[in-house]
Amino acid sequence: MTKASDFLIALDDGHGIGTPGKCTPFIESLGRQIRENEFNAAVTDFLQDELERCGFRTLLTAPTDYDTPLSARTDLANAKGADALVSNHFNALKDYFNGPGKDPEGMSIHIYPGAKNGRKLAEHVAKYLKQGTEQKYRGIVEQNLHMTREFNKASILVENGFMDNEREALLMVNKAFQRECAREQAQGICEYFGVPYVPPGGKAPVKVVKPPKSDVKSETSAKSPSGQRVESIYKGSEGLNFYSRASFNTKYKAGTLTYGYGFPTTVRKLKVEGAEMFEVKNSKGDTYYITASPKYVKLEGKGEVKKPAPAKTSSKAKGRIKIVGVKKAAIIQDRANRKTSKNLGTVSKGSVLEVTGSVRGENSASGYWEVVFKGKRGFVTGEFGEYKAY
Repeated sequence: MTKASDFLIALDDGHGIGTPGKCTPFIESLGRQIRENEFNAAVTDFLQDELERCGFRTLLTAPTDYDTPLSARTDLANAKGADALVSNHFNALKDYFNGPGKDPEGMSIHIYPGAKNGRKLAEHVAKYLKQGTEQKYRGIVEQNLHMTREFNKASILVENGFMDNEREALLMVNKAFQRECAREQAQGICEYFGVPYVPPGGKAPVKVVKPPKSDVKSETSAKSPSGQRVESIYKGSEGLNFYSRASFNTKYKAGTLTYGYGFPTTVRKLKVEGAEMFEVKNSKGDTYYITASPKYVKLEGKGEVKKPAPAKTSSKAKGRIKIVGVKKAAIIQDRANRKTSKNLGTVSKGSVLEVTGSVRGENSASGYWEVVFKGKRGFVTGEFGEYKAY
């Protein structure tokens, strides 16, 4: 009888966390860019958990945060006798957003031209990926890529969306979407090898359910909010979510509003999933949805949307910084603001960190370095970093 433990699966998270250029355009709702490896590494970790729970043995081809050479990745997978290789990526055609309906979109699975085993694996994985979050399916693409060409057995490279599509870019840091992609890939891998998929805790896999159309109803009251400004009165530090469609499902989360900020135009009130939402437009005319609960928002007369000025990321700050100007160590912060940030840790004087950008931030005359710290994004006060380009 075939057992999952008979097979070794090589897992590849494309590109390193500090690889230049592999990031989204600046996203105003987040106040930053998203680096491709933030998604790649997370979904690969989740996929490893999924496969090992099902009994497979796994191999990470690029276990560090650095950009491991492609040849080293495939050489390792071949040397260890891996039975399949899955490489996760997020696609991009440009470095800016055109807007809804104009940007590239969708997922695709790439195989080496004529690879029969690769196509078979891709077909099984695609079967499940198409059942998840609603995305355009761009099909199985035959392409001459190193990861699929140089690996000896079945291999696929999954492009899970487009970084230059703001809706899909926001999915990159959505944990539910990351887990969903990993689960669907694991289901396809299990099916390819003819072994049962083992869900977490023995429960049935979570299915993505679209809200029934009948559950979204327009408000017909004479007290229509049309044309008024909606403003957040929620004071929680995490902010108030707003969504890309009429649903409270976090997979459609488009961003957050802090206290006092809002949208200049309310279109209508809707009944959604047993609650109420406002359909709103921002100053550019883009449509979003936000709770209509008076506990969290208030309506005012027409007005302009208030939004904080985003921190500006320097495209030139790509390299490393050496920690200087401190007695013993510098604090790594989770945001570019001395007063409101949390400490992620410290680095000793003389240490070297990869830097992915510089931002003006707040409460520091010297600004902040955006750095890679333990695989995550952090910030160091500008005066404590001595910059060196690659």
